[in-house]
Formats: sequence, structure tokens, C-alpha cells
Amino acid sequence: MTAKQRASFLVFPTILVLALIVIFPMIFSISVSVRAFDIRIREHPFVGVQNFIAVLTNRDFYDAVKVTGIMIVAELAVELVLGMVLALVLMNLPAGRKVFQPILLFPMMVMPVVIGYMGRLVFEVRSGPVNYVLNLLGIESLKWHASADLALVTILILRIWQWTPFVVAVFLAGLLSLPLEPYDSAQVDGATSSQVFFLISLPMLRPVITLIVIMRALEILQTFDITYVLTLGGPGVSSMTMSLYSYLLGFRYWDVGQASASAWLIMIPLSILVTWFVRIMQKGERVEETR
Repeated sequence: MTAKQRASFLVFPTILVLALIVIFPMIFSISVSVRAFDIRIREHPFVGVQNFIAVLTNRDFYDAVKVTGIMIVAELAVELVLGMVLALVLMNLPAGRKVFQPILLFPMMVMPVVIGYMGRLVFEVRSGPVNYVLNLLGIESLKWHASADLALVTILILRIWQWTPFVVAVFLAGLLSLPLEPYDSAQVDGATSSQVFFLISLPMLRPVITLIVIMRALEILQTFDITYVLTLGGPGVSSMTMSLYSYLLGFRYWDVGQASASAWLIMIPLSILVTWFVRIMQKGERVEETR
């Protein structure tokens, strides 16, 4: 057996597993999206693009897209800024890093369903500790997840609490891996701390930022557990996410065909946006290298 044949033999199990858990479900999903697929009925006739048209003419779909888009932008903005600040603080506290870093990572270890139920207790209207503190400050109790105006804000608070430690960990790893020579040169040239950060650290962290944005955007798109437990997309559709919308279509209204179509309608544009963002970041890296 040649080296090439041996390599192919070793890679084959991985390709087989990949085909079973990724490629086959994708093909099956495409097949379902062009059929009137009701899991309660044996026959699933071909309907072409009717499922896609039905989804695109449903106002709830656009509400779910809007909510998901707001979550992606808001979460990324807060988590990137807060994560960078905390990472810089830990970077300058080498002695306390071993103590505080595990504590900061604790929220990531909590199951989202548990966080959802915890949020129901913490933000409870009549007896929750958050409203109790607000009352002590002379502020009236807020309805939080029971309000159409604050339901999405409540979900964002819980998710930012859960996922900011991930951003901190990635930023901290990126900062610790940066070369020291540019910082030594900047110190000799008399650069200020802000100049060092914006002109040296931030450009070199471009690949790290790209990784965080892609991973977090994909995870936010899959937001389900906390929303399902806390609000079920309500009140109304004020906190309806794309994944919850697809779930309700498929497993509450039994229209799996439209649920699959809605998933594809959001996945394709997202893939284009992620590819576009990666190319912009790579272009920026090439510009930095030519300077």
C-alpha cells in the first residue's frame, strides 16, 4: 500500500461520518423543502417552490429575521467591546489571571435551558431580585420578559452574560500570542497606550476578531433554548428568532416543508455574508502587510 493509498484509507472514516451527519441531512432537508411534508401524513407530494413562497409571504418570517438580525448586531457589539476590555484587564493582571479566568468561564458551563429558567426567576415581575433592587432605588417594577418592549432585551442580557466569557478567552489567547517586538519598538518611539492598542494590537488581532464574529454569528443564529423557555417568541413575535420560528412551523403546526424552506432562506444569505466578511478581513490583512 502506497503512502497516498494509506492516507486515503485513514481519511475515509472521517469522510463517511461527515457524509452521514452533514451531507445527507442537507440533501434530505432540500428534498423536504420542496414537498408538502406533514409528518402526520404518509404522502408528501412535490410542490416545488410553494413552501418558499409561503414563507416569503408570511409576515412572521420577516419579524423573525428582524429579531435575529438585531440579536446578531447587538450581541456582537456588546460582547466584542466588553470581551476586549476584560481581556485587557486580565492581560495586565498576570497574578490574578489564574483566579479570575475560571470564574469568568463559569457562565459558559451552564446549560441554556437552566439560564432560561434562571432568567424567569431573576426577572420575575412581582418577586424577582432585579425588580426588588429597582424598587429600592425608587423605580417601578418592569415586566421584562412579559413585555413586548423588554422581552428581547432580557434575552440579550442573559445571552451576553453567558457568551462574553468565550469572547474574553479568545481575545486573551490572541493577546498573549502577539509578538513582543512591535511593542518594544513602539515604546522606544514614545507611542501612547491608545496608539499601541489601535495601531498595533487591534490590526494584529484581525484574524481573532474574524473568528469571533463568525462563530458568534452562527451561534446566535441558532438561538433557541433561552428564548423557548423564557418567552416562546412572545409577547406576540417580539422575541421570535429564526430557529424558533422554524421549530414552531415544523413541530407545532406540523409543516416541516415550510420549516425546512425557512431554514434554507436564512442559511444561504448568512453564508454569503460570512464569506463577504472573511474576504474583507483578509483584504485588510493584505493591506496591513504591504505597509
